[in-house]
Amino acid sequence: MKLSRLFKRTLVFMILAFGLLAGATSLYSSYTLRERLTHEFESKGLAIAGSIASSSVDLLLSDDAAAIQSVMDQYPGIEGVRYALVASARGEALAHTFVPQVPEAVVAALWDMRMRGGGRLRAPEIHDFDIPGLGPVIHVSYPVLAGEAGSVHIGMDRRIIDTAIRNAIINLQVLTFGVFLLCVAAAYSYTDSISRPLTALAAYARRVRGHDFSDPPDIPARGDEVAEVAEAFRTTAQELAGFIAELERRMGDATAESRDALATVSAILRNMADGLFLAGSHGRVIQANPALGAMLGRPADSLTGLPVATLLGADPARPLLDGTARGERSTAELTVPRVGDAPFPAEISLAALDLGGTRHVVGILRDVTARRQAEQALRDARDALEERVRERTEDLWRANDKLSAEVAERRTAEAALRQAEAKFRGLFENSMEGIFRLDAQGRYVEANPALARIFGHPEPGAFLAALAEDPDATAADPEREAEFLARLLAGDEVRGFESRARRRDGHEIWISRNARPVRDHTGTPIGHEGFLQDITERKEAESRLMHQAFHDPLTGLPNRTLFLDHLRLAMERARRNPGYLFCVLYMDLDRFKIINDSLGHSIGDELLKHVARQLEASVRAMDTVARFGGDEFAVLLEDFRHPREVVAIAKRILAAVRSPASLGGYDVHTSASIGIVLLTEHYTQADLILRDADTAMYHAKAAGKSRFKVFNRRMHEQAVRQLRLETDLARSVRDKDFTLLFQPMRDVATGALAGFEALVRWNHPERGLLAPAEFIHVAEDTGLIFPLGDWVLDQAGATIGAWEERFGPQAPVCVSVNLSAKQFMQPGLAARVEAVLRRTGIHPPNLCLETSESVLMDHASAAIDMLRQLKAHGVTLAMDDFGTGYSSLSYLRQFPIDALKIDRSFISRCDTDDEARVIVNSILTLAGNLGISAVAEGVDTQAQLETLRRLGCTLAQGYLFSRPLPRAEAEALLHQACGQG
Repeated sequence: MKLSRLFKRTLVFMILAFGLLAGATSLYSSYTLRERLTHEFESKGLAIAGSIASSSVDLLLSDDAAAIQSVMDQYPGIEGVRYALVASARGEALAHTFVPQVPEAVVAALWDMRMRGGGRLRAPEIHDFDIPGLGPVIHVSYPVLAGEAGSVHIGMDRRIIDTAIRNAIINLQVLTFGVFLLCVAAAYSYTDSISRPLTALAAYARRVRGHDFSDPPDIPARGDEVAEVAEAFRTTAQELAGFIAELERRMGDATAESRDALATVSAILRNMADGLFLAGSHGRVIQANPALGAMLGRPADSLTGLPVATLLGADPARPLLDGTARGERSTAELTVPRVGDAPFPAEISLAALDLGGTRHVVGILRDVTARRQAEQALRDARDALEERVRERTEDLWRANDKLSAEVAERRTAEAALRQAEAKFRGLFENSMEGIFRLDAQGRYVEANPALARIFGHPEPGAFLAALAEDPDATAADPEREAEFLARLLAGDEVRGFESRARRRDGHEIWISRNARPVRDHTGTPIGHEGFLQDITERKEAESRLMHQAFHDPLTGLPNRTLFLDHLRLAMERARRNPGYLFCVLYMDLDRFKIINDSLGHSIGDELLKHVARQLEASVRAMDTVARFGGDEFAVLLEDFRHPREVVAIAKRILAAVRSPASLGGYDVHTSASIGIVLLTEHYTQADLILRDADTAMYHAKAAGKSRFKVFNRRMHEQAVRQLRLETDLARSVRDKDFTLLFQPMRDVATGALAGFEALVRWNHPERGLLAPAEFIHVAEDTGLIFPLGDWVLDQAGATIGAWEERFGPQAPVCVSVNLSAKQFMQPGLAARVEAVLRRTGIHPPNLCLETSESVLMDHASAAIDMLRQLKAHGVTLAMDDFGTGYSSLSYLRQFPIDALKIDRSFISRCDTDDEARVIVNSILTLAGNLGISAVAEGVDTQAQLETLRRLGCTLAQGYLFSRPLPRAEAEALLHQACGQG
């Protein structure tokens, strides 16, 4: 059975369409099922691990391995559970379902998770492992009591997911293939009903093309488009047959008329005396009369098809023919060649003629030989006489002028030659540049003294003698020298050709040559001449500039530009070779500013050079160590096999940096924080790798310095959140989206109101009311703490002023305002407080300024000056968070403070912890001896209050008395207190 082309095209389209559909549905179904089943298995694993963790806390705390093992034995029977393992807080396996022992891959994974969590698994984690003997698994890790009691690990069998996906894809493909077969059958039936009548019409069309209109196809009238086309085709074929017959009859009549007219014209042409021709648009003769053939010495029949320009002469005939072709009439005289005889003068007339819509040219040629001969004879006689007289006169004058000019020219040339020779010789001998002359083969034949000196010879003769003995004596780069000679011998002018050369003493120098060929009067090269410069100093300067452009001037290490270039090359190698591994370490010295400020910048520079050498010694020769500026360094580790190598190098670097350096008589100790980007295959820009390594480095600093951190995606997300928080905070500071809450302080003995502490809250547009702990550190890092602190001071001062006006300055309207470290150490703080006091007119003791113990002790001398300036304005001063720092009693005595605020970490345990109670009692005793008051912060229970009352504490604040209140509620509380008084 022969298939129609229409069905074949349809079949090909269906195969492609169903193939694409099958592929797309398979990929989408596979991806969807994998994501859904993986999520279900992960959720199932988390649920099982959470169940074990919640039900086995007591067993884990008691380290009862046998009891835990009995619990473990229940879970391998659950569908999908491959193994279960319980690890202690130290990472040791307490119980498991492996036989006979825990695989090394699982032990290594437990260790990596502990290292990432700082020794503990803090939050649930999910990883994919391919464990030898077990196959691919989803490893679910669940901490027990935030990792303090250990962790539960469940392995879910990923092969079940793969089997389910494979079965689903096979069923889908079988269904798709069945639908495809049904569509193929339907397409064959449909195309067959169309292709059969179309095939018959095509065969009949081929017969019509051969003027055969018989036997039209019989196509049934089914009322569709194919039947309409067949009927229209039969009608058209019948009409076309009639038209063709009528056309053949008319063509016969026209041919007879043309034949008669042609006979008449031919008779006229044969009997003309002048030559006549008809040329077509192509410039060739179509018809010519016998008279033209006789003039040209050719048979009339042979003229047909010849170019008119050939018959009449190409040069004179072409302009005439071109003008006639443009519709111009032209008449001219010209000399016409004659076959077998001399050319003859003729007069020709040309005219354009349109025949059958095509431009033709009609020409008439007349022989004017006799007339031209007579005219020429007369002109020749007259010209001959005039020429003879003129030539004789000119000969006499020319001979006289030539003699005088030759004498003067010879004298001038001789003088110029002597002058030029002397000038050239002076330049040649005294030039600071080397000048040379080469023969036609490129050998030195002459050199000036400067050239000899450049190559270390005392004079030109010695230089030429050395080259005669060894032509390659000066060639330090034979290939480059051969290129120079090849360009010279090719006849090219060479400019600025730079190459290395060898002096007489063997020292290599850089030279630049310019040369050109010297030719004789015939233009033949006879040698070459040029000059040479010693450019060694320039090349060395360029090399130094290139090195300075890509290296750090202090340490000699590559700079950021060169490091990024090496990093891009490593990324390109990784793209070409998937097995190629590289990573970036970003290092910052800890406490470098302290060393620089205390020991001086010279010691700081020596320390940086020492660290650079330590880094180079800690890595491999193939790795790149760079300094970015300040105390920041970067290391590019290439072509390592396992992340353990990177960890080992990072530890080696940390140990090398920690080792003391003897610099300028000091034993300098420092350390470093390192951020590592280990997984680099998904990066497309080198700058992004450095950005993430820098982020990881700052996480290492935040974790306690002198350590390394490996970058993960959470760090970047945290940095983005931090940036968004900074942006929102800056906008809120500008728009003043903050509010003050007031937490009351009470007299411990009587419960009377003693004042308030102002606590700032941020009205975040999306997250609501935020406490200071969530944004104060950002404000300090970005400098926004200054406008924010000014706003808090202004609001507190305005509130105190309003309350003093309503309740009087002797009422308990004192408000405490917390000052951050940066606020407290700013030089203009005292002036700012004075401005608030002056603007509001409040009683100064009613404004209490608090700052933490650590701020005062870290800057003790400066803190004493600042406290005295503030105290001079009459405000109350308090030391906040007392007990958490390392206060010196001598400094504490010098601080002009009015109150100590005991940190809540001691208050929260004072009723249950003897040690905390002793510390609180000591602080109260110290405050009493110094004659200042003590305030207990964070009093949340009645037992804590009773303990403080027994210890003799006078003031307290906390949630036991009241949460922080809006201004209106605080004012109502103040009104109530004053009414009671």
